[in-house]
Amino acid sequence: MSNVQNDARKIFEGLRIIDFSWVGVGPMAAQTFALFGAEVIRVESSKSLDIFRIGGPLAPGDGPDRSAYWANINRDKKAMTLDLKHPNASEVVKRLVSDADIVTESFRPGVMRSAGFDYDSLSQENPELIMISMSMEGQGGPHAGFKGFGLTLQATAGITGLTGWPDRAPVGTGVAYTDWFSTHLAVTSLIAALEHRDLTGEGQYIDLSQLEAMIWGLDDAVLRFTAGEQVMSADGNRDPNACPHGVFKCLGDDEWIAISIFSDSQWLSFRKFLGDPDWAMKSDYLTFEGRKENEDDLDRLITNWTIEKDPEKLAEEMQELGVPAYKVADAKALYDDPQLDFRDHFWEIEHKVIGPMTWDSPAYKLSGTPAYPKEPAPLLGEHTKFICTELLGYSEEEFTELLISGVLD
Repeated sequence: MSNVQNDARKIFEGLRIIDFSWVGVGPMAAQTFALFGAEVIRVESSKSLDIFRIGGPLAPGDGPDRSAYWANINRDKKAMTLDLKHPNASEVVKRLVSDADIVTESFRPGVMRSAGFDYDSLSQENPELIMISMSMEGQGGPHAGFKGFGLTLQATAGITGLTGWPDRAPVGTGVAYTDWFSTHLAVTSLIAALEHRDLTGEGQYIDLSQLEAMIWGLDDAVLRFTAGEQVMSADGNRDPNACPHGVFKCLGDDEWIAISIFSDSQWLSFRKFLGDPDWAMKSDYLTFEGRKENEDDLDRLITNWTIEKDPEKLAEEMQELGVPAYKVADAKALYDDPQLDFRDHFWEIEHKVIGPMTWDSPAYKLSGTPAYPKEPAPLLGEHTKFICTELLGYSEEEFTELLISGVLD
């Protein structure tokens, strides 16, 4: 758990992003740039709070700044409140984008255009501007106006149909998996647009469809259909190319181990680890095809063997023999994981309302321009006055007039 700071120049230092997005994908994409030095201004309205601000886990008390979920994906940003529906909002937005590099938004298609803040309008103020929209299914098409969140989008993208068991209803992934996947493609597309602008001086508009981004997470399901019209379906923990491949009960209350064997040589190592019991030496299990044909019996026999074993010790001993296996971790196990501790994955930062907490770091380490723990997520509208008077050039009197008009609500 590291609090060590590094004074190396940040890779996105000098970049300014105006973040109109909300919920998951947009704020997380913008935070990636913030963690590596960009100045990110998160624009919200007290009249319509980001739903993550009211989603748990919540610190005790009242107010819109208690959500650890929101705070985890909005660190290192400045925050201002602005009512985009107010008639005076246009002038403030023009000043925001006039010196910005990137604008992000993730509203339903048409929302920014109806407010007069679409790319065609904003780029007139700043021709080098890059803008990204991160809607559910893109800006056009028969379903562009459909509403939804992670659960509905993963169903639309075909994920839910693959996550479950063949004799039960689909179960989905349990979290908004689409958000975490789409974020990386959003960041990648923005970096590509920045590179293009550096080479040509031209800004551009990015229309990201979270649906299409999520299809990249289907592994080979689409290719199996396009190559031979084979439609994959939910098969629990089974895998067409591995056996045994499953999660097996172990000693203890709700303790499990995942074992994933993709080759005959790994099976031989696993069998040796078992002590070459008679059931593992059966001719039915000597080849991959034989194991697949008897997968139910094999799973039952492995469970009978693992149920009296400690999963953590089991995994360590199997890994030493080259057998892919790992204990099924819960949140506490992740927090205490020695590998994550070695890599300083969790950062300790104190939030003004939530208090001291540990937060996620990026999953990658840049040797020359590393990220490090800096500022906690801002409070709602925390930097509104600073942004208006110091960055946008409003005088104290003009700022007071904006406050009175309600545009900064």
